Amino acid sequence: MQQCIVWREGSLIGDCSLEQLHDALQDPHATIWLDIQTEHCPEKYSNLLTEEFHLQPLTIEKIQEKGERAKLTSQHNYFYLVVHGLEFDGDEVEAATPKLDIIFSKQFLITIHPDPLPWLAELWQATREDDSEDCLMRLGVPYLLHQVLDTLVDSYFPVLDEIDDLVDELENATVEQDSQDTQKRIFGMKRVLAQMRRVISPQVEVSNSLITRTGETIPTEVEPYFADVHDHLVRTFEVLDSYRDLMSGLLDVYLTTVANRQNEIMKQLALISTIFLPITFVTGVFGQNFGHSPQVDHDAGFNFWFVLLFMALVTIMQIWYFHHRKWI
Repeated sequence: MQQCIVWREGSLIGDCSLEQLHDALQDPHATIWLDIQTEHCPEKYSNLLTEEFHLQPLTIEKIQEKGERAKLTSQHNYFYLVVHGLEFDGDEVEAATPKLDIIFSKQFLITIHPDPLPWLAELWQATREDDSEDCLMRLGVPYLLHQVLDTLVDSYFPVLDEIDDLVDELENATVEQDSQDTQKRIFGMKRVLAQMRRVISPQVEVSNSLITRTGETIPTEVEPYFADVHDHLVRTFEVLDSYRDLMSGLLDVYLTTVANRQNEIMKQLALISTIFLPITFVTGVFGQNFGHSPQVDHDAGFNFWFVLLFMALVTIMQIWYFHHRKWI
């Protein structure tokens, strides 16, 4: 899927054709935003990017790689930027970090992504319908690039809120439950947070490079806007870092809780064994057959009841002693 917006000679072209795009590229005062959604860069897109925008073959190759980390590289007439979004599934405790390739110069901005990005689609629609004097296309590529990055970073915070809610649930479950599901979700959250942290960490450096390495492509008056994006990324990284430390603490609490409950069970079993120990000793001394125990033939069977009474008294004294020592 390919869509293009052009601002040229004071007017906005929302559905730009290939001929209009070609003419706009010849106008140094035009502003172009080309958005491409494709999993692989087919030949028609490769030809468009190399022939019209003069992208290097290495850039085309990097666009097709899925495992690229966030980075900013410069070519002779454009910059190549790689950033990632954040998506989180709280039910399955899984995360996704969709890749977004951005190529920009003073005249054009190209966004390429293999997966649909709802936040980018909303920004695209709003930009396409805004033909006022203060629209992003009229302000130029630096402001447009900032808006794309700012909207990307803003999309992180609902994900962080969802993670925060799940962390609260895990905190309660850690103390109240010791099920395998709780342990599985804690390990899942640790894996998700580590994945997000690996993605956000290089983007903090990249956002700072947009100010220091782009020269006149991003004017001085626009730099404070990108500094604000940098601050938001630092905040996101710090929040993820704090969540990761919290999950490590929760795992320790969970293991401690499980160990304490196992100790309680072992204590109860030990108490039961201790209660039956003297009873077993008495029955072992007298044997199982009371017909041949001492004095049974001469006391009309009262010895049997005396022994039972003695064992009951011993058991009652044991329970009282355990309760007095607060063992039960």
